[in-house]
Amino acid sequence: MAKRGSTKALSVAHERFIAEAYGGRRSPSSGAAEHDQGDVRAATDGTLLECKYKGSPADPLKSKPSILTVMEKIADEAWSEGKEPAVALRFFWPDSPLANRNGWVDLTVRLTDDDSVRSELMVRSIARG
Repeated sequence: MAKRGSTKALSVAHERFIAEAYGGRRSPSSGAAEHDQGDVRAATDGTLLECKYKGSPADPLKSKPSILTVMEKIADEAWSEGKEPAVALRFFWPDSPLANRNGWVDLTVRLTDDDSVRSELMVRSIARG
């Protein structure tokens, strides 16, 4: 059992939170086992999630990460229009297995609550045909 407030305990708590949000299950080995990679398997749409966190109640971050500043800005703007916030990131890294044929790696960042609901709705829509 991880010591309360330890890095391991915070990591496990984050993985449990994500597993619950996606109706999935947490890997007991935190993705370290070759037969059970990734941290969380979403039950709804088959997504495999890797969980990372920064800071803690005992050791808060000293400055706000730039992605959080950007997400807060678009969230204010989106919510004022009744819309869902998301941040699109683009990296030119042609050697990445994630790169498209032009060498770009495109990622979309959403709030977990929004994404987990979106995932569930997508699965329901596919099930209905």
